[in-house]
Amino acid sequence: MLKYRFGGVHPPDYKELTNAIPIKDASLPSEVNISLSQHGGTPARSIVEPGDKVKCGTKIAESTGPVSSPVHASISGTVKEIKDYFHPVCGSFAAINISSDGRDEKEFFNNVSADNLFPEELRALIREAGVVGLGGAAFPTAVKLDPPKEKPIGSLILNGVECEPYLTSDHRLMLEKPEEIISGAKIVKKILNAANCYLAIEKNKTDAIELMRKKIDKEDGFYLKELAVKYPQGAEKQLIKTLLGREVPNGGLPLDVGVVVNNVGTVLAVYEAVIEGKPLYERVMTVTGSIVKNPQNLRVRIGTKFSHLVRECGGVNRGPAKIIMGGPMMGLAQYSLDVPVVKGTCGIIALAGKEISLSGLNPCLRCGRCVDVCPVGLLPGQISLAAEYGNFDLARQEGALDCIECGACEYICASQRGLVQLIKLAKSQCKRELKNG
Repeated sequence: MLKYRFGGVHPPDYKELTNAIPIKDASLPSEVNISLSQHGGTPARSIVEPGDKVKCGTKIAESTGPVSSPVHASISGTVKEIKDYFHPVCGSFAAINISSDGRDEKEFFNNVSADNLFPEELRALIREAGVVGLGGAAFPTAVKLDPPKEKPIGSLILNGVECEPYLTSDHRLMLEKPEEIISGAKIVKKILNAANCYLAIEKNKTDAIELMRKKIDKEDGFYLKELAVKYPQGAEKQLIKTLLGREVPNGGLPLDVGVVVNNVGTVLAVYEAVIEGKPLYERVMTVTGSIVKNPQNLRVRIGTKFSHLVRECGGVNRGPAKIIMGGPMMGLAQYSLDVPVVKGTCGIIALAGKEISLSGLNPCLRCGRCVDVCPVGLLPGQISLAAEYGNFDLARQEGALDCIECGACEYICASQRGLVQLIKLAKSQCKRELKNG
């Protein structure tokens, strides 16, 4: 059983709420707000105007730079307006509001055979389909699959770990779309000219391990690796260290050690883009939490409001004390259910008051527990103190920019100190100072 050696925690996973529930298509919303900021990099630029008719899959915004990705309509209907709307990450951002015509007409690319296309042609299809990483970071996939020539990629890692508590959408995808995931991985492997593909799954997903092992049994260069349950086992750098024993250098990327890591949902989107000609206008996500009446895994159109999806799950038993986009360890608290789903939305979690803790600027007890659990080997308490007192040079010297914001330190903190928020502040300030010279 593989696991990384240093740090990590074992929070209760609560996956039993949804891990046995098949994926269901969410009902069509009457309108969607599709943000122009859907991914890491430069936001897209609208190419439609109010009054334009669109179909599901119509390109409505184009990429604006080398690290950017186009955006497509997720329902058929009429563009009503383009203005700032709620955004789950940015607070608010320009978005295209589309009113549904109820017909759900679709506009896809032509079907192709991946065997007949060169890597650059496959990358172009993936780029044009707006595929981004669906594990949460939402980095444009075509960029990730175009490493510099001087850094050849020997290994592709398929990330099916899903170590965040509550989330089960990747687990369900492996059970319900195994052939498509493997086909998508073959496309990515061809693009990268990678010799090996490692599929990593935590041992708490025994059914997915059994099924995927059967599916890849006769595939050349494919290997399934069973991992111990440990958070943040699915973080890229920890995963590479666990599987291949390679250390991504500080400030470096997986490609620096000859590796690309893709989420299983991302390679499914690659398959759909290349083989089915389907742009990325929907994704599978988990809507869950102890107060959600019927937690589910849903296939959801991008731009759907969170409120629509909570209603889809029967609503809540009582007023939520906290709504989180993503997992409870790395997710973002939301202040409104009017925020729309973006491509990086892997889950919505509604929690009651007794389930949350409100971290603040409590005093550091110097207990060292945060040091014990940091998977990167940092001193989170020291960095947070430096940030609290505005000493950002010291925070940078202590390695603030290497923090992966997994939240393990804050989870274990005896003082319930808001460590991650302070480290995020330090990182933001350090980046700003580096940018300004």
